[in-house]
Amino acid sequence: MRTNAKAGAYALIVGWLAYICLMAVHPSHAGGPSLGHISLNDAVHWTALLVAPFLAYGYFEMTRLLGFSRPLPVMALSLMVFSLFSGMSAGIMSGLVQAEVARAVGEHESAPEILTALRHMTYWLNQGFAAIHYTLAAVGVGFYGLAWMSRPSGRMLGVGGVTIAGVFLAWLATGHWRPDLHGALVVVLAIGAWTITAGLAMRKLADEPD
Repeated sequence: MRTNAKAGAYALIVGWLAYICLMAVHPSHAGGPSLGHISLNDAVHWTALLVAPFLAYGYFEMTRLLGFSRPLPVMALSLMVFSLFSGMSAGIMSGLVQAEVARAVGEHESAPEILTALRHMTYWLNQGFAAIHYTLAAVGVGFYGLAWMSRPSGRMLGVGGVTIAGVFLAWLATGHWRPDLHGALVVVLAIGAWTITAGLAMRKLADEPD
């Protein structure tokens, strides 16, 4: 079990470091710089889609470490799984569907007004899925924070997780947060920093003798 906890910790640490790097270079529009036939937009979204299952495994191991018999970590895991699913849906809209619509526009495959409507639709779907992705992730971190508070070494993680969830929900309630590149980057940095810290704590616990 300790080996599994360490593997989950590495999945969270590496996964979130990759996620943060991806958001830092995320293009503001489809396409961007390219290497051969692979554009920056393709690389960012495909990598994000591949990272999601590793993050899910890491959160599964965090939940197992905190106790599947406890409702708080299990609820946090449920929130994170649905958050990752929504994030993958947002990535599919922006990275795969939008790219095909852009290609169709360039090749004049359909009437311009139809393609324009499709482009707007994929953008709105991306924004909707992204909003759900970040909201559920922030609330999930809050639940994980509450679960970590039961451990003497997890008090700071607990306070940090609850603070992130509370601040994000308050920001969301003001109506000023948007799931655009800048709004998303702030949330990714906060949740990523918390999860990487939690992953380091998991690794430390896994190294402790029985």
